[in-house]
Amino acid sequence: MKQHKPTQLLPEHYQENGRFDLNENRGLGMILNLTGLGLLFGVGWLFLESLSFLRPEYVSAENILIITGMREFWRGVLLLVVSVALVLLLREGLHWLVLWVITKDLPKLGFRGFYAYTTAPEWYLPRSAYVWQTLIPLLGITALGVIAVVLVPLNLVPGVMLVVTLNFAMSINDLATLYWLMGKPRESLILEDRDCVQVFTIEE
Repeated sequence: MKQHKPTQLLPEHYQENGRFDLNENRGLGMILNLTGLGLLFGVGWLFLESLSFLRPEYVSAENILIITGMREFWRGVLLLVVSVALVLLLREGLHWLVLWVITKDLPKLGFRGFYAYTTAPEWYLPRSAYVWQTLIPLLGITALGVIAVVLVPLNLVPGVMLVVTLNFAMSINDLATLYWLMGKPRESLILEDRDCVQVFTIEE
């Protein structure tokens, strides 16, 4: 029997078949953080290169943010703070919306330090639904960012680029989780609570 719908009651013929918990693997967490940092610079470079055809009028010396004094420094700090806040708002908002559509129940939104999370800890989600709710913030924000780069005033282009690249960097844990899930059966049910993702599969 296959379970294709979200449920709050784990079927009797399902049992736990692994968990992905970065709190129990600090080494992997550190590796992912470093990978996310590399992804930040890599995606930023690719996005900057793409401006030659996305927004060619931007690619000029006068439009590049160069820190030459305190005014430019604080401008850069403000841009970073606003971009991080916007990324968190967009990411968790999209997670919240997709989980609400999937479960018809209000997800839980929380913060742990500078880390925000959105989960439906009482719901077992089909693998396909879990994959989509995890990918949509990455795909959606990237698509909106590419469109925005073409449409926004030139002075807002750096902010849009930073939002997109930060979103990629913040998605590294999601991508690692999805990679791990690809080795699980399609009929798996997924239970997520903050940093811990548990997989349940049909007993053999």
